[in-house]
This record gives sequence, structure tokens and C-alpha cells, in this order.
Amino acid sequence: MSYRTRVSICLWIVVCVGVMVSNVGAQPAQCPNPAPNPPPVTISATLPADVCIPADFSPNSNPIAFFDDFSWRSFIPMVWPALAGKPGVPDTSKSVGDVGSPLVFETFKPDWDVFQPQGAPPAPWGQVSSQNPCNQANLKPGDLVLAAYSKFNNLGQAGFGTLAGALPAQNKTYTRYLTSFNQVEFDPILSQGLYLQQNLTSPLTFKPDAQQNNPIDVKSAWIDMTNVSHPNRYYTRQAWVMDVGTGTCSQMTVGLVGLHIVTKTPSRPQWIWSTFEQVDNLNEQGAGAQSPFTYNDGTATPMPASNPVPCCPPPATPPTVYNVTRTFPIASSTQGTDSQYQQALAGKGTGVWQFYRLIMTQWPINPNSTDPGTPKFTFPGTNPSSAFSNVTMETFEQGSINSGCMNCHNQTLSNPPSGNPAPTDFLWSLALNASPSPLDATPSQPRMTRRKAPVSEPKGLANLHALLKQAAAAHAAAAKAKATRPAASKSAATKSAAAKPDAAKPKAMTSAPPSKKPDQ
Repeated sequence: MSYRTRVSICLWIVVCVGVMVSNVGAQPAQCPNPAPNPPPVTISATLPADVCIPADFSPNSNPIAFFDDFSWRSFIPMVWPALAGKPGVPDTSKSVGDVGSPLVFETFKPDWDVFQPQGAPPAPWGQVSSQNPCNQANLKPGDLVLAAYSKFNNLGQAGFGTLAGALPAQNKTYTRYLTSFNQVEFDPILSQGLYLQQNLTSPLTFKPDAQQNNPIDVKSAWIDMTNVSHPNRYYTRQAWVMDVGTGTCSQMTVGLVGLHIVTKTPSRPQWIWSTFEQVDNLNEQGAGAQSPFTYNDGTATPMPASNPVPCCPPPATPPTVYNVTRTFPIASSTQGTDSQYQQALAGKGTGVWQFYRLIMTQWPINPNSTDPGTPKFTFPGTNPSSAFSNVTMETFEQGSINSGCMNCHNQTLSNPPSGNPAPTDFLWSLALNASPSPLDATPSQPRMTRRKAPVSEPKGLANLHALLKQAAAAHAAAAKAKATRPAASKSAATKSAAAKPDAAKPKAMTSAPPSKKPDQ
């Protein structure tokens, strides 16, 4: 196939010159006809509506350049400065690379705000719920809180079916994670009460809104910037961070080291999965990395075969700092696309985004299909030779594509037996975090524990099945409680819909701070 050989900044998609008053933002950029080949580098605050592949592009060729271009055109609007008072909307009077105010993805609804203690309804879009894991008053959209009601939930890496051990950086601090949802994805969670297990009764299908904006969720990875030698190469900001030992929060400077962007597009209902890292994470040739590295000491010491940090709880201070390496190289075409976008971003604002790069794009091969998200039907296939993992989020899940993003999330689509939560459209966050959460430990519903997987199952899949069973138990218990409740009593979601408009607003906390979920 033809790879891009030059930077071509052009007027195919221009930066939006007006500001929409909608909270969701302007309409996404549609594909031109014909779609250019190769796709030009595009610096725009406008999200792409879909991947743009020329109609005459050979079906026997690899369209990786077009999907990687889609990933970069999604990344740039995500890291564009947000319009004040309009979460999720870019401020087109500013440039990508301008800092000092929240970025678009930072104004999305964070998971701790969506899934409130005891199943309380979250605040509507544009507001922050009165309860938060750091017990801070007057938080606003865009304030960064790296904490969870269970103080370890934002520390454990996403294992295949369970939380894995925390990831220490070379400065002996833990990596922190946060999942967030755009308005297109959040609004049905609120309006349909999908934050409650009892409402996960029918298969879910997230759809674009009236302006054809796509559902998007993001997962970000952050480090404490203490003793980091070249902070100018990281996007940094202030955040409320929970202490592992005490469970209390304090403000500190953190730096972005990884970002997942997952977008459901019209042609790819199995979502398009894009993942980025800061270039100094590892000691890699050709990446433009500068030592000292975030997760590697620069020596040839290999990465351990398994995570030496226990979970959960992890030790208050990382007992072991080890070298992280990448198992498979980043695809050469992706590296070429990265280089062109990095050059274009070097002169934008502070230039900080030139120090980030796309690691991979994973996508369903057949457009407009109902294929599952298993390796057979997705890129990079069943026997990949290039990277499919983000080392800041899936450090020890790099060995098998069976534990890759799409195959893992595909488990949410399985036809569950009676009593299980219905398929949740690739979103584990609903099946696992909707109240009552199967991650909670109670006398009647013990927390998930690892069990040895039979030889016939992919690594970790047994854990995933065990977790699905616990989600089923939570769902069944909630459904039983709903069925036996007096008719006059309504769920929080029903009350919100039936009451006066003011009744949908969250109640102010009048007693003790929200109780934390049991430690995992």
C-alpha cells in the first residue's frame, strides 16, 4: 500500500472559526469525496465523523494510514483547550498546544462522577456531583481528580478480567488512571439510569446525537512529576491525588503519559480504538525519547515476566521499580504518520504535543458489519507483528492479542444466560461499576478473586468469566429488590424523570463524607 511521504497541511478540513452554543459542540467533519490518498496532516479542533478511506482503495491493501490519520485527527481535538463553561467544546480562539486551562477531554464526565456511592444519580452534564472521592467542595468540570471511592480503583492496571498491580515510574511514584465519557455517551447513562444494575436489562447500543457527534470515552494515565528532569516535554497540570497509604487527597503537579481514545463511528459500530503515549516513556530508538525515561532506567535489564507489585492494596511506597519494555515494535507506517503530525505540532502553542505519539489503532476490518470484536475480525489480526498495547495501561498484557483491547471488551457482547446484565456495547465500565458493583466486597457477594484458567481459555479469560458471574449476581439481586419493593417506592432514576425539574439535581451532602468502596 502507499504510505505518506510528506507533510501536507491543506484546507481539506479547516479549523472551525465559530463556536457552537451546544454543549456537545460543532458537527463532526465528514469525509470529503473523493477521500485523499495519502490523507493529509490536519490540525483542527473538529473531530472526524469517521475514517476516510478512498472508494477505489484496494480491499486487499492495508488501510492503516487512514485509520492512524483518524486517530491523530481525534487526538488533536481531545487535547485542544476547552471553551470556558462549555464542557466538551473546543475554544477555537486558542490553538492546540496552548495551556493554562482544561483541555476538551479533561472536561468529559469522569467515572467517579458517573458512578456515585450507593447508586446515587450523577449530576447532569455541565455540573459536578456534590460527592467526590477527595471530598472537595465546589469542583468544576475540568478539575482533575485522580482518586476513587475505593482508593485503589484508579491505581490498578486493567488486567484481563481483574485489576492488575499498580505501575511504578522510575521516580518511585505510582501511575494513576481516569476514565471519562463525552456527552453523547453520558446522556443516555443518566437518562436511562444505566448507572444502576437493575436498569441493565436490554442490550445497549450507543448512537450518535442529533448533530451526528459520536460516542467517545477516554482513559488517561498520569504520573506525579516529582523529580522528572524535563517537565517541558510533558503536558502537566494540577490535580487532586489520593495518597495510597492514608486515603487523603492533596494537590500536586501531574503529567500525562498515556491516552486511550475509543470512538464509535457510523461505519465501525465495534468502535475504533486509538492509544497514545508520551515519547519519553521508554528507551526506544527512533522515538525521539530523552533520558531519563519515565519507565526505564536506560539499561538492558529486561522487564520482569509478571508484575512484581501486588494488587490490591499496593504498598504505600512502590517496593520495586523495574524496567518496562515494548514487546512488539510500533508499525512502521504508524511511525511515519507520527513523525508528520509531530512536525506539524512542534510550532503550535507550547509545542508540547510534538512529544506524544500514536502507538496503534485497532479497528474492525469489515465496515458496517455485525462482526464480533475478536482478533479474527479486527486489526492487527490473530498473529500480530506490531504493537497493540499501551505500556502505561497494559504493561503486562503485551504478549497475546487475545488480551488486547477489542477482544477483552468484546466479552460484554456475549449472549448472557438469564439474570446476567444485558450486553453493554463494549463498555465494561457499565457492567462493572453500575450499582451495586461486582467490584464491591460484601458478605453475600465476595470480591472477585483470581482462579487458574483452564488450558482451553485465553490467558485471563477465566477471570473475566468469574467477573461476569459476579455482575450477574449483582444484577439479579438488584432486580429482585426492585420486584419486591412497594409500588409507591420508585428508583432514583424513575424519581428523577417523574419529579419536578429541580428534583433531578443531586442532593447536597449533609452528613458524613461518602463511604469508600471496600479495598480490593
